[in-house]
Amino acid sequence: MKSRMVRLAIFVAGSWLWAAEATPQPMTATKRIVMIEPDVQLMELDAGGILEPRADWTKAAQTFIDRDLRAHFAKTGAELVNADRPTPRDIQLVKLHTVVAKAILTHLYNRDASLRNKARARDWTLGPGTNEMRDRYGADYALFVFVRDSYSTANRQWVEVLGNLAGAHLDTAVQEGFASLDDLRNGNIVWFNRLITTYGDLRTEEPAQLAVDALIKDMPL
Repeated sequence: MKSRMVRLAIFVAGSWLWAAEATPQPMTATKRIVMIEPDVQLMELDAGGILEPRADWTKAAQTFIDRDLRAHFAKTGAELVNADRPTPRDIQLVKLHTVVAKAILTHLYNRDASLRNKARARDWTLGPGTNEMRDRYGADYALFVFVRDSYSTANRQWVEVLGNLAGAHLDTAVQEGFASLDDLRNGNIVWFNRLITTYGDLRTEEPAQLAVDALIKDMPL
């Protein structure tokens, strides 16, 4: 009797181990993100209030922003894919996104221009045309980043000081931008964030990293 009980226990234990090995274990899928080349431009604000693009500043900022974005996703475990050799369709999609993003800035962040059926960034979409990018890169999402920054010349700074003393309102250098994450299955914007500040210098590494941190704050991936 005792030997039968032992054999039964061994059989049950063996069956349980076999079932445990045969049962597929859940896997955490790694999200794959197409990173569209960040649209970055830095400009110089001269004494007359004219903005002049600076290629050297822009190149430095692009390098810092790209590096900081990659460092962020390396920590989250998401896989980044470069949108290399963009097709005409990719270029049109980027242009469309810029139009949609600016509409979001107008209607979502301006109470006087709010739309009843567009109360969240997730209510906006690029449409199903994003499927082409999804198929080509085998990706789940696309990340779009847009940044503009300007810096006053020494002469402009004097003009601003004198203008403030005289009570005049003059345009000053400002840093602004937005970032969004788009579901490539349907084109829906699943996350959007705006950046606007008069502080920080994207021409240097540490302030650029702080700007990127603020830009992608609360991103779900």
